[in-house]
Amino acid sequence: MAFIRKKKTTTTYDNPEALFRDRRNRTVPGPLSHQSDILRRYQTEAFDKENVALELPTGSGKTLVGLLIAEFRRVTRNERVLYLCPTKQLTLQVCEQSIRKYGIEATPFIGRIRDYDPNDKRKYQTGQTIAVAPYSALFNTNPFFDKSQLIILDDAHAAENYIASNWSLLISRSKQKHAYFGLLDIIKDYLPLSQQHRFLSDERDDSGIKWIEKIPTIKLFESISDITAFLDENTKETDLQYPWSLLNGHLEACHIYISYDQILIRPYIPPSLTHPAFAYATQRVFMSATLGLGGDLERITGIPSFHRLPIPTGWDKQGIGRRYFVFPELSLPKEEITPLIKDMVDQAGRALILVPSDKQTEKYNELFKDIDIYNAHSIETSKDGFVANDKAIALLANRYDGIDLLEDECRLLIIEGLPKAGNLQELYLMSRMVAGNLFKDRIRTRIIQAFGRCTRSATDYAAIIVIGEDFYDWLILDENRSLFHPELQGELIFGAEQAEKMTPDSALENLSIFLEHGNDWNEVDKDILEYRDEVTQQPIPGQDALFSAASIEVNYSYVIWNQDYERCIELAQQVTSALAGDALKGLRGFWYYLAGAASQLTHRQLDNEAYQAKAEELYTRASACLPAVTWLRALMVSSKTEKKEERDTDDILLDTNVERIEMLFDSRSFALAHNFENMAKKILEGLDSDNSGVFEEAHRLLGELLGFESGNSSGHATPDPWWISNGTLCLVAEDKSDSKPDHAVPVKHVRQAASHAKWIRDNIEMNDDAEIHTVMITTQAKIHRDVPTYADNVGWWHIDDFRNWALDAINVLRRIRAIYSGPGQGSWRAMTREHLLKNHLDPRSIVAKATQTLLRDVENE
Repeated sequence: MAFIRKKKTTTTYDNPEALFRDRRNRTVPGPLSHQSDILRRYQTEAFDKENVALELPTGSGKTLVGLLIAEFRRVTRNERVLYLCPTKQLTLQVCEQSIRKYGIEATPFIGRIRDYDPNDKRKYQTGQTIAVAPYSALFNTNPFFDKSQLIILDDAHAAENYIASNWSLLISRSKQKHAYFGLLDIIKDYLPLSQQHRFLSDERDDSGIKWIEKIPTIKLFESISDITAFLDENTKETDLQYPWSLLNGHLEACHIYISYDQILIRPYIPPSLTHPAFAYATQRVFMSATLGLGGDLERITGIPSFHRLPIPTGWDKQGIGRRYFVFPELSLPKEEITPLIKDMVDQAGRALILVPSDKQTEKYNELFKDIDIYNAHSIETSKDGFVANDKAIALLANRYDGIDLLEDECRLLIIEGLPKAGNLQELYLMSRMVAGNLFKDRIRTRIIQAFGRCTRSATDYAAIIVIGEDFYDWLILDENRSLFHPELQGELIFGAEQAEKMTPDSALENLSIFLEHGNDWNEVDKDILEYRDEVTQQPIPGQDALFSAASIEVNYSYVIWNQDYERCIELAQQVTSALAGDALKGLRGFWYYLAGAASQLTHRQLDNEAYQAKAEELYTRASACLPAVTWLRALMVSSKTEKKEERDTDDILLDTNVERIEMLFDSRSFALAHNFENMAKKILEGLDSDNSGVFEEAHRLLGELLGFESGNSSGHATPDPWWISNGTLCLVAEDKSDSKPDHAVPVKHVRQAASHAKWIRDNIEMNDDAEIHTVMITTQAKIHRDVPTYADNVGWWHIDDFRNWALDAINVLRRIRAIYSGPGQGSWRAMTREHLLKNHLDPRSIVAKATQTLLRDVENE
């Protein structure tokens, strides 16, 4: 019969479990007990809630839970349902599981809208199928899915990049060169001189790659017309035009961050509910293995609050699957690690390798050139080729989630470099605003997700080789490791213990035992269970306060987006009140700054001087929390306020150096002691050398270690190393490590040294009123009788005294390193400050030490 029969629009089921029992072609008997528990809680507590967040560990079956919620509402309420996944591969995987395992019709929507099958589109629009698509299918400027009534967001932690990217204009120095330098030209005058020089230079300064600056909001406001005109023209017919179309008209609500490689313009929190396709839904369900307890889900999604369905009882101690961690860098020399990795891959057959950038894929492409290599595109299209290959690697750059390899599909995961780094805003807030605790939850989630790529069920197992010394502060140090689930802590402790006496042969033997997964491993596994039972998961410092502040922060993001600056002042101050305690001092300072910016914008909007006075008060509070952020002090424009609250210039210098010491410790992975000791040894051995080039490089490195911007020149009669703090204080040297000790300091060397200050002013970007002090470091204890005529105020530092002082300085920095546990920790900065002051290693004291004896006062020959 060709007639189309009337379809029943709804079917009556009391709950999702009853619906599932009617799916006769499923291949699984039914939901597991914990899945049933969370489905019942959803039915009784959350069915009519607008935003729901549910937590289920990786491998515990959250996909079935999400699909049953979706199918139940589709069938009983005839809703249009959209199920979002991070990647194409997961989109196809969810559809395959839905149909084959669960008997639930689900249709993938991948690619361009014009390529969607018309019949599939009709079935979604009439509520006849669950649409499954990547996040990017919804979060774009013209989505097909603009009327979904239920949106399920799987792996909700991954929504961070997809949502924020809608409101993020990221200009790459390499890909959009003209846009980068054009915009930089508009805003460069708001940057410190040293950073202007660094960002504009064609010579890549590796010491400053991680340095990020921010344009103050009021300066951004003053330049809006120029920035808008520039971006209107320079984003046309490029990928930048889409995010710019959303930001245009709302620049007051945005922040501009600048690094050597990128410029990022974005709001602090994405205003996701201004996206009609997202806001339209009756309900949004966010599913994740790690929802976090510090309000991070609210911040990354732009949702003010959720009805949370927490992890089921019993999962707080026991985890899913088993991971065996291998830390070769804890014990093996570097030359043995690469051959070991190759042997381990050969033993396992297939391996997934995750690296942070495309550049790091090069060595693995070379190492495994004799076997098949699959990249992210080929794996996303289909993992079948990789899985069917007995010898292969999947090599993915900056893809720590969204790829699932189950059971025998892959038993070996190699991670080089932990997935800690985020966008410029995250990096800025951690490093410059000392807001490390804000992102600990997010970093922890990224690490957990990365580790779970090859353990997808209760009985699944995989070995994980961790490469890259940046792992140490998160996986080995107890203060960060204790933030993880007890099961993962037990696995990490066991892995670190095995690394203590590791040899390549023992590592391969242990891997063989693990992959065999027989009685020998079962015995060893008891140790992991014991470690697990001995530990507990600790809260992130300031966790409760962060959670309390999150909903206010999100509300602020919508109010500033709508240009209600007066209301923003109130909300931002509410956030500062919520963020109490030293653990959140830096973040509290950031919100004092936002409150001050809102006050200045209100002053401009209403022409009321009271708001300008309020802004000065709030900026003063921000500066007290963030002493190293020098541009905050420039915002305190009232001379009366500045006189009352002015901080000593020497304190500013010290705080600047402390900030740079932290950046160096992070970039050089000094949480791992041998990295620090390697640099310390190089410095001390170099300072003992009478080779002038070796001595000068050690001298330069010592300045870097002490938090100065340090450099050296190679020209004739030009300065030797110089140390600069905050662009306002410089100590420049004339090194004479190779001079003859029994001779007097000659006039020509003194005239050279006396000219260095002028050379610095002419060639190095510093403030116009910067102090420049010169010192000669020499083996000679006497001067030629004519030296005083030319010496001016050049200091004299005997090389033996300098070497002893350098040794003492290294010892102090070693003690500072011992308490370092990662960037963005206000307590560590405070202790570092105290150590440097106590030992006279602050910038002003170092200059005083170098110039306490003037060359003209040294004994004549």
